[in-house]
Amino acid sequence: MAKRTISGTSSHRAKVKKTCDSFKIEWLSEYVQIEGKAVKLGDIFSEENSVNHATVFAGLIQLRSCTAQDIVQAIRQFYTKHGLDMQRMVMLTSDGASVMLGKRNGVAALLKQQIPHLTEQHCVAHREDLSIDDAWKDLPLMRDVETFLRTVYSTFSRSTVKRGKFDELAKILDEDTLSFRPLNEVRWLSRDQAVKAVLRNYTVLEEYFERESSENGDPVANYCYKKLTDPKFKFTLTALGDVLGELAHLCLSFQKRNLTVLEGHCFARAKIEKLRSQYLTEGKDVRWSDRVKEAMNALSADGRNTGEILRFICKLCGHLDARFPEDELKEWSALDIEALSSDISFEYGAADIATLAKKYEAILHQPHSVEVINSEYAEFKFIMRQKLKQGSISTFSDMVAATLKCEELKHISQLVDICATFQASSADCERGFSLMNRIKTASRNRLEVDHLDQLMRIKSKLQADEAIDLDKVYNHWRREKDRREN
Repeated sequence: MAKRTISGTSSHRAKVKKTCDSFKIEWLSEYVQIEGKAVKLGDIFSEENSVNHATVFAGLIQLRSCTAQDIVQAIRQFYTKHGLDMQRMVMLTSDGASVMLGKRNGVAALLKQQIPHLTEQHCVAHREDLSIDDAWKDLPLMRDVETFLRTVYSTFSRSTVKRGKFDELAKILDEDTLSFRPLNEVRWLSRDQAVKAVLRNYTVLEEYFERESSENGDPVANYCYKKLTDPKFKFTLTALGDVLGELAHLCLSFQKRNLTVLEGHCFARAKIEKLRSQYLTEGKDVRWSDRVKEAMNALSADGRNTGEILRFICKLCGHLDARFPEDELKEWSALDIEALSSDISFEYGAADIATLAKKYEAILHQPHSVEVINSEYAEFKFIMRQKLKQGSISTFSDMVAATLKCEELKHISQLVDICATFQASSADCERGFSLMNRIKTASRNRLEVDHLDQLMRIKSKLQADEAIDLDKVYNHWRREKDRREN
């Protein structure tokens, strides 16, 4: 495989994540998002169009130790090796581990000593999951639900006999079933999947545990049967299924490739407002779904206490609020396409653009760019507003492409370019490590770092439906060590 180099002068953003594989080896995965024209990864990758921004698998690094200092040193060595200017790094996206985002001695803090304009980004998907976890742990009711979900999963995952009886009963009752899923702290969608499986299998579960309780006197079955036949518990589980479904949809949105920080923040704030409007509007009835109303009708008038589930939703919104504050992206609101599409004043965004131009002054192309950008922004916002009215652009990506192509906006385009490299999620890193664990298995545990890196590179390209010239790959492999064809 050819030596990979990343060169160019465009600003870029790094996504990094530290993990430990099944063989207890520590790894650092790095993904770089960079303007397409500046990316060249060996001979087998073609050059991207200059107005596109793509996330590229930059490499896999085996770590000797996992301190912040060692991780920073590994990143610096990697950048030096591949000719990438660290001063043009504008954002570091990572999970919320203290070694990565610790305020004093985390990786981001150490990098900012060298790169003052660097912005650290706590992955939005991790933030959402932490918010759910915080709200979940706050209430005894949720811990009760968790105990039940874990009990059901353990019952059928540990016994093929019990699973066989359950499947046979489902056939007799002519019910479609869904596989039970575990509650997993490192899987973002596990709570929704676990609740969804129980709700789908509710009728069969109730019948199964009734039989096991009466025929075998199984205490676990008796516990589960009592829960399933409790109308209050069914109402709680059904309402919880609706809320977790909303959060699962948000999580999937957060995992989209090339999700910008502005888009991620918008999705989060919109979901908070929707949940509050539906469930927590003072003086108005809660907008329960039809299936929740059906479960509620089974309750007596005295038993219709919705306080606990509403308390969970209230705490959830509070935790989401704290992790996605409204003013988090105030500086970048000047480039918010939703704001630009509405009626705006001449002064709108001017102060924020001035702040951004000053912050990134060291990496702007011309020394006088700060003053020019401030005046050019007035043209930019009204040009983009007209394009939105005409329908020639509709998304943030459209706006970025239009700005980078417009000669009259060549100075403000530098800030737009920087904003376009900002990524809200580290989901690419998570996918990368999943890919690594599929490649490096128990039967292939002697793969060297370079070989594993190359296999991941090829697999990631194929998964993204990107073309690879296999003839070039083969010819390079043959030339590298003067291999001869048979």
